[in-house]
Amino acid sequence: MARKDFSRIENDNSVNSDIAICERNEPGRAKDIMKCGVITIEKEKSIYEAIGILVERNISGLPVVDDTGLVGIISEKDVLKLLYDTEFLPGSVQDYMTKDIVSFDEEDSLKDISNCLIHNRFRRVPILHRGKLVGIISRTDIIRANKERFKPKGPTEKSTNNGPLARDIMKCGLLVVKRQTPIYEAVEIITTRNITGLPVVDDYMNMVGIITEKDVLELLNDPKAKPRKVEDFMTEEVVGFNHDDSLFDICDCLINNSFRRVPILNQGKIVGIISRTDIIVYILKNKSAIFQH
Repeated sequence: MARKDFSRIENDNSVNSDIAICERNEPGRAKDIMKCGVITIEKEKSIYEAIGILVERNISGLPVVDDTGLVGIISEKDVLKLLYDTEFLPGSVQDYMTKDIVSFDEEDSLKDISNCLIHNRFRRVPILHRGKLVGIISRTDIIRANKERFKPKGPTEKSTNNGPLARDIMKCGLLVVKRQTPIYEAVEIITTRNITGLPVVDDYMNMVGIITEKDVLELLNDPKAKPRKVEDFMTEEVVGFNHDDSLFDICDCLINNSFRRVPILNQGKIVGIISRTDIIVYILKNKSAIFQH
């Protein structure tokens, strides 16, 4: 198990490493914001029990433990690839878990943890005390602890083919924001709904970008950043799929990329969202039919 192993961090000279998230009266150490009462699974448990927890709790990763402490992690991305490639998964969690883990001590700086979560693809890290797992910190936890930085000082503006297809499982009833939505409102939705990103749309529901928790973390890096609009920080290049596209293509995309969900479009307008968890649930419910194709 690796601890504070930054060898996997991708080089990005555009990101300021002097992270301004520890100003006066703001939390500065892992133990100040970490989530306790961590959901874990023992390494001897069935892999399907782990999948059930990931789906039911809608979490991206599940720490694996034994009598010695933290020994690995099983992620929804790992599970999605396994289910996509194999009709039946024999064995226990330890047969599929990732053993190389980046973790932090509860006394470690939130600056270091934030920097790690910005430059790596995983969304959360385990927090240890004397080598034992005591908590979890995610990107959203750090954003939630610092969201008041974005709150406007004065009055705010009101935001005005073969196989299954995307439309078969997409989630409708979307949470979206517009270009002119104050960034604080977007951060509030991301933290309260515990989602990784919000589609940005125009007045006709045409998708024009996305604002993600990673975008917000990078904003936290800038000590001079001021509360502005979503359009100032959103990502304009978005991977999306048509509602008639193959679910297999979407699954392949989510396996091979770091994002957890993709928008579903119909004639350029956003009509739904599909996440890794949505596909995992669909595969488990329709495994026999899927593998007949």
